[in-house]
Parts: sequence; structure tokens; C-alpha cells
Amino acid sequence: MYALAYFGMWLAVLAPAVVTLQVRVLGLFPDNATSVVGTVSAVGALFALFGNPWAGKLSDRCTSRFGMRRPFIVGGMLVGTFASLLLAYATNLATLIVCWSVAQLAYNAAAATMVAVLSDQVPDEQRGRVSGLLGLCQFLSMGVAAYVVNFFAGNILLMFGVPAVFGLATTLLLAVVLRDRVRAERPATRYGVKEFLSSFWVNPVANPSFTWAWVSRFLLVLAWSTLMTYQAFLLIDRFGYTPDTVGAQVGVVLSVMVGGILLGSFGGGWLSDRLNRRKVFVGLAGLIAAVGLPTVAFAHSMGLFLTGVAVVGLGIGVHMSVDLALVVDILPDKNDAAKDLGVFNIANALPQSVAPAIAPLFLAIGGGSDNYTALYLAAAGFAVLGALAVKPVRSAR
Repeated sequence: MYALAYFGMWLAVLAPAVVTLQVRVLGLFPDNATSVVGTVSAVGALFALFGNPWAGKLSDRCTSRFGMRRPFIVGGMLVGTFASLLLAYATNLATLIVCWSVAQLAYNAAAATMVAVLSDQVPDEQRGRVSGLLGLCQFLSMGVAAYVVNFFAGNILLMFGVPAVFGLATTLLLAVVLRDRVRAERPATRYGVKEFLSSFWVNPVANPSFTWAWVSRFLLVLAWSTLMTYQAFLLIDRFGYTPDTVGAQVGVVLSVMVGGILLGSFGGGWLSDRLNRRKVFVGLAGLIAAVGLPTVAFAHSMGLFLTGVAVVGLGIGVHMSVDLALVVDILPDKNDAAKDLGVFNIANALPQSVAPAIAPLFLAIGGGSDNYTALYLAAAGFAVLGALAVKPVRSAR
């Protein structure tokens, strides 16, 4: 039920992020769709950045009789579903930004507390495999999202609504069966400005291993985000797809990627638990992606493009199979698990804002606005730096 709920949550988040939001923007702003998507995605990602650690901190302090995690998982999914449905009726930029920002805030509040279940419930010797399963669920949801959206093409309400409602339903099922921790004692300190600000901070000097793990994830996710944010536009500009047909092809691309993720996720997680090593797999993941992304950059045939995507997927799978397990092993304070994981998840949300912000710099190389070769070569560079950044982590193998 944990894996199913995790899949459903990410289906609700990624269906609009990967396909539906782009389709909606293309319908409303056909002449400047890339810049509008960049603006909406960047603002929404800032709210995602805020929601993760803030909700995590509140969850760690929660004394509800319903548990520490359950109220935030259910509440976040309810608000996110409502905001996603409103996106279908958005007709201007301001409404798009507000609805997507609320959805990102709510969904990431749910995500922060759902990730903490890994620390709460999963024993050390199984974290690599469970981390791999969760990573697989996250990226599998992207492939499924594209097919779901394509199935309901032409009905914008169902394109937004079906993934959102499915995500809500699966998390409600988890809420029913979850043996959630109930905090009996009240926190020693009152929740004030200091506690609020501490939600977004883990001392990098006192916790250098956590900091380097954060930097590694940020750079690697920046590489993935660069590919995923602009893949629909690349397919349209380079391979001749239209806004009406690109959804189906994105589904094909994501299915190939998920195939690579499946192989890397299960293999990486199993080997990581067997060898009791995490760092080497994170580094390997970045190097694998650094091979796949240049292949995408220079691909002018769909076969070569899909080959590059499959290799990137393999790297993503290896990374996701050990990334959560690595950070749970080095958490600064187990009593602040959700907050610290929320801070760590900023490295997952922030690249969604940074990628659209910096992408135009690379797209404009050569005087145009569609230099995808330069963009994906830059993404390969981010992946290499992410692989190197995990080396200084000292409190895990």
C-alpha cells in the first residue's frame, strides 16, 4: 500500500508537470508557450520547495491522535486534488500560476511526510530495496501519466482530474492501513518564528555529509529536470510532432525511460543492500546519465533519441534506488526525520525551478531559441558534477 500510494501521489503531481500543463499552455498561449511554461513551473517549484520542509517540521511535532504523518498525507492530497481540478478551468496566466502553486505546495506537503514513512517503518537492511521501489514508482508514474493524459485527450478536465483523483484514492487507502506513529509528549519548544525558520535549515558545518548528499541530489535532479521539462518541445521542434500528437509520443519516450529505470532501480537497490554500500551507486548513476544525455543532445533520429533516454533512465534508476537509503542513513536527527528529509527534498524541488530559469541561456546559444544540443550537454555536465559531489560524504559507505 505504501508503494501504491507513493505511485498515486506522483501520478497526481507529474501528469500535469510532464504533459497536461504543457498542453494547456499550448492551447492558451501558442505563440510563447515555452516561456509561459517556464514561468508557471518556476513559481510552482518555489512553493514545492517551501512545502516540503515546512510540512515535515510540523509533522515531526504533530501530536494528533490520528498519527504524525497521516494528517499531512491526507490533507495535502485533498488540497492538491482540488487545485488540480481548478487548473482545468484556468484561462489566464495568473490563474495558472495560483492553481499550480497551491497544487505544488499541497502535494509536496504530502510528499515530505510520505517519504518520512521510510525512516519510520522500514528497517535498515531493507531500505535500499524499498528506496529503489519508491524511485521506480515515482518514474513509472511519469510513463503512466502520459498514457492517461493521452487517453483523455480532448477533455481537459479529465486530463487533470483522473490522475489527481487516483492519487487521492490510493493515499486514502494507505491512511487506512498505516500503523502511524502517535506522539504522546508535546514538543519541548513552542512553534514560533525560530522553529519555523529551522524548518528550512540543516547546519552544513555540523553536518557536512548531509550537505554533500544534498548537493549531489540537486545536481543530478537538475540533469533529469532539464531533460523532462523540455522533452515535449524538443519532440515538436526537432521531430515534427504537434501539440495534439506529442502527448502519445511523450508516453512512448517515458515508457522507454521507465524500462531503464526499472533495470537500474531493482539492480541498484538489491546490490546496495547486499554490499552495504550507497555512495558508489550514486556516483555510477551520474556517470551513466552523462553518457545518455549527450546521446539525446545529438540525436536526429527517434531511434537514437530513445537509446539516449533509455540510458538516462538506467542512471535515474540506479540513483533513485540508493538516494533515499543514503540520506536516511546519515540523517542528523532521527527525531526530526520528516523535517530533515523535507530539507533534503528541496534538492528535488529546487531544480524544477532552476532548470526553466537557466535553460534559455543554453537554448539561445548560436542566436536562436532552440539549441537543445547545448541544453542537454549542459545537463550531462550537471550529472558529472552530481556524481563527484557524493565522494566527500563520510558517514556512509
